[in-house]
Amino acid sequence: MTNRAAAAVVRALDDRQREATEEVERILAAAITVMERVSPDAPRVSDIVAAAGVSNKAFYRYFAGKDDLMLAVMERGVALVVSYLEHQMAKEVTPVGKITRWISGSLAQVADPELIGMSRALVGQMSDSDKRRMGEEETMAVMRDLLVEPIRDLGSSDPRRDADAVFVCAVGTMRRYVDSTDQPGRKDISHLVGFCLRGLGVAEGER
Repeated sequence: MTNRAAAAVVRALDDRQREATEEVERILAAAITVMERVSPDAPRVSDIVAAAGVSNKAFYRYFAGKDDLMLAVMERGVALVVSYLEHQMAKEVTPVGKITRWISGSLAQVADPELIGMSRALVGQMSDSDKRRMGEEETMAVMRDLLVEPIRDLGSSDPRRDADAVFVCAVGTMRRYVDSTDQPGRKDISHLVGFCLRGLGVAEGER
């Protein structure tokens, strides 16, 4: 193949990749819109396809089915939360400060009226499939892993298990608010922070 022919192939592939990326982005955005609209009912692929303005063939070109799409949406949401948490934790220099920022930042996802609508819709879909539950645990593990280093720096002898305990407390609290009409206030968040820090052996005067 000549250089010009090879360049033509590269341009064609670049165009196809860009088109595919744009279609996937439209499908992900449409999935969130439809989930929020029909929650707590399950969204239909046909509604998502219609909202995205793509064909069924295009949808199944990228996703094996609705479970795969829901996990892709979950991954996108968790990646945004992780980026936010990393930014917040970077503002602190002490392990206690970083852990506090992690807990507060996690609960901020259910304290923000705009974010909780998406959280409710997504969590509702994650709970109705074993495959999705397994995918959710794997996807959210990156959030938990952010806690390991600051907990280790506190002197924990088992930072991964301690990180898992804090993670479970925070996510359980998040789920409770997702499943209700309430939202956590400052006192609620402060209480959870204090509870987790006490569990990690941090005395009141060290916070």
